[in-house]
Amino acid sequence: MDNLKLEDVYAILGNVTEVICDNAMKLCELDSVVGDGDHGTTIRRGVKAAQIKIDTEKPQQLDKLFAAYAMGMVSTMGGASGPIFSSLFLGMGMTVHGSDEMNLVHLIESFESGLARVQKIGKSAEGDKTLIDALAPGIRALKQAEADGKNLATALKEMSSAAEAGLEHTKELVAKKGRSRYAGERGLGHADAGATSVCLIIDCFAKQANKEA
Repeated sequence: MDNLKLEDVYAILGNVTEVICDNAMKLCELDSVVGDGDHGTTIRRGVKAAQIKIDTEKPQQLDKLFAAYAMGMVSTMGGASGPIFSSLFLGMGMTVHGSDEMNLVHLIESFESGLARVQKIGKSAEGDKTLIDALAPGIRALKQAEADGKNLATALKEMSSAAEAGLEHTKELVAKKGRSRYAGERGLGHADAGATSVCLIIDCFAKQANKEA
């Protein structure tokens, strides 16, 4: 697969909704170690609302599709998670204005745009034990795969693997942002819930791209 078409992104977002809902309790368990234990239920509520919004509005351009999903999330998610995760999807749509498909270069630009918005909203960086610790290495792997001449499907598999490695590394980090920072070293040995959610999202992209690879 050389491009993700509009219908592919619809399928990806549908799978994101499903996999987040399926893993909500696991995400709550991870969050309960250092936070208030509601990350899973909060993001589940967000993706359900986001799915309803895109199913109802049926956007026919990628920027509008990502924006609708983002708006559905932020309208129902409280705390810090809503603005941060909606910013990821909103940022991803900002680089594909008016388009109904995206190639690997566009995808890299989209993820980088999403990362930039997350960093701006969350005022966080790699090493702070947040979703960025999975997203940033994933994007680096995606860019390296493109530089090596690999196709979109392979590049997304490598992105997913790098994000998972980043997630694993969060077990060794002490949180510096959000409520998690108050837990201090109590969070050592436990993966970050937000980074786990990002890995689930990236995996949906990789699996869709590799269906027809």
